[in-house]
Amino acid sequence: MLANLTAASSGLLFDAASTVSSGLLVGQIGDWMPSWATPIYAISVGLLLGAIVAAVFYGVLALLSFLPPLGTLASNPTRGSVVSLILGGGIGVLLCTRFAPSSEEYAQSLYLPLLIAGVILGYAIVYGMWYRTRQEWFDILGEGIVPYILSTLGVFALIGMLGTYYVTDPLQFVQSLRQVHVFSDGTVVTPLTVPGADASVGPDEAIFHPQKLDYDLRSMSELIIETNKTIMLGDGSSIAEFSRKPTRIDAGERMVYRYEDRDVPPLPADPSQLHIQNRELDPATVTFTITTVPKVPQATQAVAIGVVIFFLISALVAFRQAAPRVWALALSTAKNEMAQTLYLILLAIGIFGVVVFSIYPFNTLGDDIRMFKDSSVTLIMVLAMLQAVWSAGTSVSEEIEGRTALTVLSKPVSRRSFLLGKYAGIMMSIAVMFLIIGTVLLLLMSYKPIYDARETARALPAWQMGFEEIMSTIPVLGLYFMQTMSIAAIAVALATRLPLLSNLITCLVIYVIGNLTQPLVASARGENPLVGFVGNLIAIVVPNLNIFNVQSAMDSGNQVPWIYLAASFNYLVVFAVAIWMVAMLLFEDRDLA
Repeated sequence: MLANLTAASSGLLFDAASTVSSGLLVGQIGDWMPSWATPIYAISVGLLLGAIVAAVFYGVLALLSFLPPLGTLASNPTRGSVVSLILGGGIGVLLCTRFAPSSEEYAQSLYLPLLIAGVILGYAIVYGMWYRTRQEWFDILGEGIVPYILSTLGVFALIGMLGTYYVTDPLQFVQSLRQVHVFSDGTVVTPLTVPGADASVGPDEAIFHPQKLDYDLRSMSELIIETNKTIMLGDGSSIAEFSRKPTRIDAGERMVYRYEDRDVPPLPADPSQLHIQNRELDPATVTFTITTVPKVPQATQAVAIGVVIFFLISALVAFRQAAPRVWALALSTAKNEMAQTLYLILLAIGIFGVVVFSIYPFNTLGDDIRMFKDSSVTLIMVLAMLQAVWSAGTSVSEEIEGRTALTVLSKPVSRRSFLLGKYAGIMMSIAVMFLIIGTVLLLLMSYKPIYDARETARALPAWQMGFEEIMSTIPVLGLYFMQTMSIAAIAVALATRLPLLSNLITCLVIYVIGNLTQPLVASARGENPLVGFVGNLIAIVVPNLNIFNVQSAMDSGNQVPWIYLAASFNYLVVFAVAIWMVAMLLFEDRDLA
């Protein structure tokens, strides 16, 4: 009896201890989970927003495809391309007019990306209305790299939605999406006329006139008040009703309020309480220039992610429907390369390496996040470049040597389409690798500030810190993907003449020299003229890959501006076109028999 009682007591104590430890564990998760889940939720909202907009957009185009003139517009490839280019060019010009005004600095860097975006949208509209596109939507979503892309993004979005319970005010974030200014900068200019003061009374006794001005201090980022007469801003019609000191603005004065300066706003929190006193006899014209941002500023970046997803889907649709032969070659190449053992090994190494870097103590006295970011993106780029060069050797060199290319070219496929299809297929497989490993990196990047804080017994960071780390990593991934595209273009061009091993060595040399060219030229400036001449000559012949290298910015903790991605994209396009011309020269007279 006593033994049974003792055993029962021990069991109860064990259950109680388990319950307490479980409660502590849940409590600990509840402490740090909002800081991790909220950034993931914010990005997931952007992904879902882009998917919803794309679904609605192409749903409307599918309905328009039932109209015979529109549904058969792309049946003739020449007619479809001409209409797409005209429509896309018009859209591109409108985008440049809106988002790249000539008065702004570096606006010229946006012209080419916006024009290309317009052309993609033009092709997407014309071929989205094609009746065959309506019939082939399930095939589009289920072939090639599309399932891998949708699955990866879907898993990320699912993780974000599952963490909604721990998200800090998810409803406010969704409501902030409506406050994002997609086609404007959020600036509204409102002039108000205030009657002059009564000549029979002094300036201090002039009437405070109520004004109708729509604003919200919580979303106001900047306020500029200009007046041609001396005025006073108050929150009541008389001194007895004032709850704050009135603000005086002299004639010709320009008052500027910025939220980031943490100044006291000159306007009352309730717009209905705004009253203005004109201290002069003539009517006053008071101009309010109000710039607003969403109440949750991160909603703007979530919308930007949605726009990227929409254009990604549009690019895939336009590519598949407008260039079916090149798409078929690219699809075959991508599926073949992604099924290779090397691809799976590199993918596993990338995921494992990113996970290890996230918990590895770099002992940098507070800079572990930067080291984690730098090491991870560099690892992804190196693995992707290795896969790109290997794919160029196996899918181009070996097919030429094995006479497989002759069989492909005996069909109605030109050599130009053959090279474009091979390059597109290689980059599709590389894009999937970047996306999968990059997704793991972003999930861990959101947790890294929390992990470091827990390891050093510091206070848990706000969720905005994890979000900023994620958003500062995405541009770096984009730049390193562009650098991989450059090396892949060189590898495909060389693969028309060189075997795999020679191609690999040549690309390695070009990669090293390309990243050292700019520092060498800069260091030789003002020194030996011969050294400077040789450096400039190498810079012309070898691509300047240092443009895509932002390691110094990451080491200093500076975020890469998005405008820099546009400038780098311009260089990539020009370089890719030049390499493609060289590749055609090398491949045009290559004997395949």
